[in-house]
Amino acid sequence: MSRTLLWLLALAVLPPAPVAAQTLDQKAQREVVSRLETALRQNYIFPDRVPAISAELGKRVQSAPVAPDRFAQALAQGMVKASDDLHFSVAFDPEGVVADRKAKAAGETTTQAQRDGERAANFGFRDARRLDGGLAYVRFDFFADPQYAQETAAGAMRFADGAKGLIIDLRYNNGGVLEMAQFLMSYLYPAGKDQKFFDYDYNEGGVRVTRSQWSLAAVPGWRSADIPVVVLTGSTSFSSAEWMAFSLQRLGRATLIGERTAGGAHPVTRVPIDDRFILQVPFGQIRDPVDGKDFEGMGVTPDLAVPAPDALLAAQKFLLKRRAEAGDRDAMWALVPVEFALSGQAPSAANLDDAVGKYEGRTLVRTPTGIAYHWRDRFVLALDPIGKDLFAIQGTDDYRFRLVREKGRVSGLERVWKSGETVTYRRLD
Repeated sequence: MSRTLLWLLALAVLPPAPVAAQTLDQKAQREVVSRLETALRQNYIFPDRVPAISAELGKRVQSAPVAPDRFAQALAQGMVKASDDLHFSVAFDPEGVVADRKAKAAGETTTQAQRDGERAANFGFRDARRLDGGLAYVRFDFFADPQYAQETAAGAMRFADGAKGLIIDLRYNNGGVLEMAQFLMSYLYPAGKDQKFFDYDYNEGGVRVTRSQWSLAAVPGWRSADIPVVVLTGSTSFSSAEWMAFSLQRLGRATLIGERTAGGAHPVTRVPIDDRFILQVPFGQIRDPVDGKDFEGMGVTPDLAVPAPDALLAAQKFLLKRRAEAGDRDAMWALVPVEFALSGQAPSAANLDDAVGKYEGRTLVRTPTGIAYHWRDRFVLALDPIGKDLFAIQGTDDYRFRLVREKGRVSGLERVWKSGETVTYRRLD
């Protein structure tokens, strides 16, 4: 059951399949509504809300024939309106109904087509890399089932091995399978610690079931239990993405930076209501491990509120600044371009033109996008402005270049090493 906690946005989870053109008359519409009401009574976690939803569904029945896909959209809109629960969805998808029933009969919680699509999308993992200053960065945009995605997820988390801070980017994550959150969160706690992540209740076969999820006893690779963690959030962070962020925040394990999340806290399951329509319905409640709270309809509030596009830079500054203030030279070095980017400053074309010229053994050349560094007539590297007259070198972080000015004119090019040592090349033209 637990692997049916599919928390994807409705349109992402239940895309309508192409079907032959047809319409539903008023009688057929009422039959669909009746079957929906039965499915709601059997599955919806809040049975006391079903009458209000049923009343809204009744308003969606039209006297004139209507296309089934448009009718499904209207029903979904009605359920969301009556319940204020963003997880509701209805799709007209005969092929999807067949595939769903086939998967469940085989003991699977997703169809082969869904699994193939997730694999083609690298199971949601979009980026995993090391940032300057010893920081690790992992971005994934949905939570795939770890039964299939564990190897990919473990590979992404290996970028945190030996890092001095970890940034988990959930700004564009629409949710998915809760067990993936459990798997990833387990990397943030020591192997010997039993840490509760979630409590939840759900309906299964008419029976109310209560469960908890705890940190896993074993994960592939090394854990990152002692490094600071930042989770990036955005207004489109939804469902299980919100739960991972919320629980880590409540447990004091991560700092949240970004925007308030969407506010969808309920786990869902998919229920075919006939041979044509399939319902996505909230069938459970999740509670945080501290005092049983959730964020349904409210969203998760970040610790540091910044516009989502600025959240990654803000997270880098947050993790680097404390180390820099303590005298960490790597952090001080990495902090310079981050603060420059956050400042919104940019060098003028005139300043870039000032740098162009010949220096001892090297030349700076203007390009359409900035400046290029030429050395020995063979090696060419692009320069990135990271401060007033200060440039980083693409491809290496060992040193930087600073323009030396005398009476406003550029008279030299100073190479600045991370150690603080410098060497200056005189301008020759």
